[in-house]
Amino acid sequence: MPDEPDDPEEPVEARVRPRRWIAWVWVVPIAAAGVVAWLAWRALAERGPQITITFHAAQGLQPGQATIQHLNAVLGTVTSLRLTRDMRRVVVDARMTREATPYLTGSTIFYIVTPHLGVQGISGLSTIVSGSYVEMYPGRPGKPRRHFVGLDSPPIVAPGAQGRSFILRAPDLGSLTRGAPVTYRGVDVGVVTSFSLADDGGGVKVTAFIRSPEDRLVHPGTRFWNAGGVAMTLGTQGLQLRANSWQQLLAGGVAFDTAPPAMSGAPSPAGSVFRLYGNEQAALGGPGGSPLLADTLRNLNAVLRNLNQATAGPQLHDALVTLNRVLTHLDRLASETQPNINALLKSLRATSDAAQRTLVAVQNTTGGTAPSSTNLPELMSQLSQAARSVRELADYLDRHPDALLRGRRAQSR
Repeated sequence: MPDEPDDPEEPVEARVRPRRWIAWVWVVPIAAAGVVAWLAWRALAERGPQITITFHAAQGLQPGQATIQHLNAVLGTVTSLRLTRDMRRVVVDARMTREATPYLTGSTIFYIVTPHLGVQGISGLSTIVSGSYVEMYPGRPGKPRRHFVGLDSPPIVAPGAQGRSFILRAPDLGSLTRGAPVTYRGVDVGVVTSFSLADDGGGVKVTAFIRSPEDRLVHPGTRFWNAGGVAMTLGTQGLQLRANSWQQLLAGGVAFDTAPPAMSGAPSPAGSVFRLYGNEQAALGGPGGSPLLADTLRNLNAVLRNLNQATAGPQLHDALVTLNRVLTHLDRLASETQPNINALLKSLRATSDAAQRTLVAVQNTTGGTAPSSTNLPELMSQLSQAARSVRELADYLDRHPDALLRGRRAQSR
């Protein structure tokens, strides 16, 4: 019999290790899935409405790349482009952010930003590198809206800008264009926003926006004129040429001025209508341009005719009334003329008062009838002095018309 082992073999026990519920290899995928889920939740939480904007042309917009911005902050992304059924316009589909949702109302404005060279300078240069994008002006609180019609060009005046618009009437548009500057004593204070034909077709209406606080400089007595091109004046110093800013040379421009006496009243309300003169000389009272000067010269001729015909009471009285009316007009011009004209007007007024006193004395003596022949020579002598003074004033204004232009007066010799 074979030998049996002295000791029996001991049974082998297996050591059981508790199984882990997940392997380390799964940590990274699970973490990545968690990040993706968090990003998806955040994207959904920030996701705003889908909107459509209609433009005449896409102008370089790329779906998935072009954004909708305001003050360089991204408020949405262009998702697709498609044509309208009539194939005349482009419909831009865009997904907005939740932040922009309250501002998508009927007053919201959209336009495409591209490189642009205009009279106001160069704009949109950043789009050469980044590509075109859509600029958005947030709308005022109101009824929500999801379909919009975009502008073909940026608005001339930003929505919400402080200031007032005024209407200027002119026989023709001249060199004015949309976006032309409006200046006050050479300072840019506004812009021409639009123009159209007058309702009767007899001229044009130009809308000028003047920013705050300069809009308070516009009063009922304000004069507007076309300041485009080169200004030419002829005065005591000869022919003078003055070039305006390069913006006004290219696109025209409007300038205005308000005389100090007119500043005392209240500023003109928005929508007030003014005449647009052809040039500064016509607006501020140059030869043939000022209604006040034209009326004064007509009255000068009338008083001279009456003085020449004044041989009896009624005619003499009419001559004095006309003379007083002329002097009233001239008094209004005195504040804008040179000192020697002021002295001349003072002399005219004194002569007129003396003539008036003489006429009253004669009428009291004769009981209100025509002046007697004994006092008529003295009265006619005084009136002749008045006539010479008036002629002297008329001749002076004819030789020195620039004396009526504020800020351009030169001391005559």
